[in-house]
Amino acid sequence: MGDLSKNFNRSEFACKGKNCCGHSAAVHPDLVDALQALRDRIGKPLSITSGFRCNRHNKAVGGAEQSFHTLGMAADVSCPAGVSPEELAVIAEEIPLFREGGIGVYASWVHLDVRQSGKARWRS
Repeated sequence: MGDLSKNFNRSEFACKGKNCCGHSAAVHPDLVDALQALRDRIGKPLSITSGFRCNRHNKAVGGAEQSFHTLGMAADVSCPAGVSPEELAVIAEEIPLFREGGIGVYASWVHLDVRQSGKARWRS
């Protein structure tokens, strides 16, 4: 059981930076709701490879200056149970908050965000 939803804990979203914010974990409720809906839809665990990022850590990893990670509105996720990033992105499109937000497909993960400023899609 998670402390944010049925399957997600705040600690999974904590900033992974070193010598920065002390592993803060700001998480927007819409992101949690959308990730839980995705998890329920695929029926397999998701791994949060990058959740919240403080500004210092975001800069260190080359994140966009206005990254939704810094607002707690984005997560990079993978499915270690054999769902490819491409398949995960297709299923994420079925979740309204992701369909209207941002979905980016990378080699081993998918960026998902709940931006409210309009759709964004890309492939790395």
